[in-house]
Amino acid sequence: MHRATTDKRRTNITLTTANLAAARELGLNVSAISDAAVAEAVRLAKNKAWVQENATVIAERRAWIEAKGAPLADLQVFKID
Repeated sequence: MHRATTDKRRTNITLTTANLAAARELGLNVSAISDAAVAEAVRLAKNKAWVQENATVIAERRAWIEAKGAPLADLQVFKID
């Protein structure tokens, strides 16, 4: 996802000398790579938080399905039996 310049803000990051030198040598855009890595880390953290917040409900739903079967299972086209 490409963002407009107005959506960006300068910040400082610390990289190892070797990684920065290699990235520059290869012509890599360190800012874009850093932004993508942070976006992925945020996505994973939000996903983990959602799973933790909903763990009880997910467990209850799984137990219900285990006890009563999946809703509309008789209409499933692909069965794993």
